[in-house]
Formats: sequence, structure tokens, C-alpha cells
Amino acid sequence: MASISLKLDRRRANVRGLYPIQFLLSSKGKVTTIGTGINILPEHWNGEVNKAVVPKCPNARAINENIETLFFRYTNTLRELDNSGKLAGKSVSEIKALLTAVKTTSNKESLSDYFHRYADSRRTENSRLACLYTLKTIEAFDKSDPSFEAITVIWLKAFDAYLEKQGTSINTRALHFRNLRAVFNSAINEDLIGLEHYPFRKFKIASSRKDKEALTEEQFQRLLAYETPYPFRRTARDLFLLSFYMCGMNLVDLFHLDRLRDGRAHFVRTKTSGKNINPVSILVQPEAAEIIARYAGTDHVLRFAEEPATYQTFNNRIQKAIRAIAQELNIEGLTFYWARYTWATLADKIGISEKEISKGLGHVDTSIAGKFYISYDWTKVDRANRAVIDYLNSFQSKE
Repeated sequence: MASISLKLDRRRANVRGLYPIQFLLSSKGKVTTIGTGINILPEHWNGEVNKAVVPKCPNARAINENIETLFFRYTNTLRELDNSGKLAGKSVSEIKALLTAVKTTSNKESLSDYFHRYADSRRTENSRLACLYTLKTIEAFDKSDPSFEAITVIWLKAFDAYLEKQGTSINTRALHFRNLRAVFNSAINEDLIGLEHYPFRKFKIASSRKDKEALTEEQFQRLLAYETPYPFRRTARDLFLLSFYMCGMNLVDLFHLDRLRDGRAHFVRTKTSGKNINPVSILVQPEAAEIIARYAGTDHVLRFAEEPATYQTFNNRIQKAIRAIAQELNIEGLTFYWARYTWATLADKIGISEKEISKGLGHVDTSIAGKFYISYDWTKVDRANRAVIDYLNSFQSKE
């Protein structure tokens, strides 16, 4: 059977001193190359399929994801062709033609049409509206209805200058560029466009990082001891604590959480459900079980999803109650999301590894191996979470 591997062609650099990354296609002792459209400095080369370039390489993440996607696409296509007998008698050049054949249609989607389809595929209404907001902004800047091929690095820089002139904040500009990049990545994965039309390898998305706010140990103890005559403020406090005890679980995921299995919560984060096929699995610690029992539902872990109010209404009420609690406890800027930041911050403080923190938070594993082949041992997160909770409980016992 034909095989495919990865190489950096060091024979000749381009005018910028960059060398092309290529695939080597081998069959019956003959070899040919398949271009990727990606050129790098030799010192940035790593050579692994799931990590072709080192982290310091510009746009390393996008390059590694695209290389890995291409490799598995070519490998799977070779396997399918071999199983169907279509490789029999084919030369290496003919096999290359089969692998690189571009799917064409008489009605190729425009950038605008694809943007709408991509927006409609988002799992949440907020994400859909954010995509359409980006498209509307693009259309205000470039009234020529640009194609994918028209979006170059020069176009991106001009668009950024236009947004800055309009007074758009740096983080809103970053949002637009991330949405546009996501559309390009999706179109490439669907073979609508080729990697050679991907403009973000040479364009850096700038943003202003806001400090993540987290409760101090003393503030957490005050929240734990908080008493109020207002029932819904008590509910908001309890759900904040439940989020913390469940490794910073988002409110929307707590709201929709189905029944527990073997004392564990199994769920796919709403925020990443379009990217992540592997569910998060969090052991319900005793502190969390006590709160769950207080608000237990019939068909859900918590009863709130079974009540008439929509999630959006429920979320608004919770956030309003958290703001009231913040005012009472003199904790400036407190939001429900602080439960997530606090868990991650304290986990890092007591020496939990970044890998376990990331898994506990439900972050997407972008590697092919992580997505499809590695069965993660969630007891590592169980031990990490218990350690974080015990750390905070130690402050309570000192009082």
C-alpha cells in the first residue's frame, strides 16, 4: 500500500529564507511530494505529524492543526482507495492526483453565503449573532462581496486599520478576526478552499488580555458563611459554590445537566459542543452533593431546567443576585464566572498540573490523538479537585 510522511524540504529557501513543508507520497519504491503551501524557518521545524512546528513558530497552532488534518485526510483516503481496489496498477503520480483532487461544484459558495451557513451551525444564539455581526462589519468595509481568495494578509491588515479608525476596541477587533479565522478553518476542513488560501499564517490577531478575577481564600470563606433573608440570593450563592466544587462548571451546563451516573456528572460543555466530542466527567464531591440535594430535579440534576423560566431568564436573575451579594460582601466586580477562575487559580497555586486544570475546566483537546485515541483517566481530575477543596476547607478549620 502507498504511504505518506512529512518532511521539510531544505534544498532551496524562498526569498524570505523559508523552506516548504511537504508530504512524501511513496508507492512501489517511487516517491513524489505533495505541497502544503506552508513555509517556515528551519529552526521552527519539529517534524511530528501532530506537532510539525515548535510553539515559537508564528501561527504554530494553526499550522499544526492544518498539517495534522491534512495528514489524516490523506491517510484515510489512501486506506479507502486501497480497500476499494482503486490503487491497483496506479503509479505514484496517479495516486497523488487522486489524493489532491479538488472537489468542485458548479455553484461554489461565496464567503458571504458560507458565513451564513457557518453562523447557522453554531450551537448558541449568541455565537450565531456574533458571526453575523462580523459578516456585517466585513460587508461595511468591503462592499465588493469578497471571495475567500480575496482575503489576503494585506486585506486583513486593511480591515484592521479600518476597524481601528472606526474606534473599535482591540478585543472587538480580535473577536472579528477569530470569527473570520474560524470560517476559514471550517471551509478548509470541508474542502471548499485549499490551504494555500489560508491568510492567518502571516497575520497575528492582537488582543488585550484582561486579568482573570478570582476570590481570595478570605473572600471565599466570607461567601461560604454568607447568610441572607432573600431566598434567591441564597440560591445564587449555592450555585456559585456548586460551580466551584464541580471544577468551575459553567452555569449553563449546571442548568441543563442530566442525571448523574455512578456519582459522576458526564457532559459536553455548551461553549465547546461544536468542537469537542469527548465529554467531561466530574466526580460529585460531598460538598457538591449537599447542594445538589437541596435543589434536586426529577429529570435533571437540578430542578431549574424543569421550571417555566428559560435559561436566559434564570441566568439574568442569578447574575443580578451575585451582584447584590458582591455589594453586601464588598467584593468588587464579582460575577458567577469567578467560580471558574477561582478553582483554576487555587489549583495552580497548590501545584496541580496545567494538564489536569485544563481537563477539569473542560478545555478542548485540539490534537487528533487527544480527540480520538486517548482515553483520559478522570481520577486525576478527581484527586486535583479534592485537593483544591481540602485546601479551602483547611482555612475554615483554622477559624
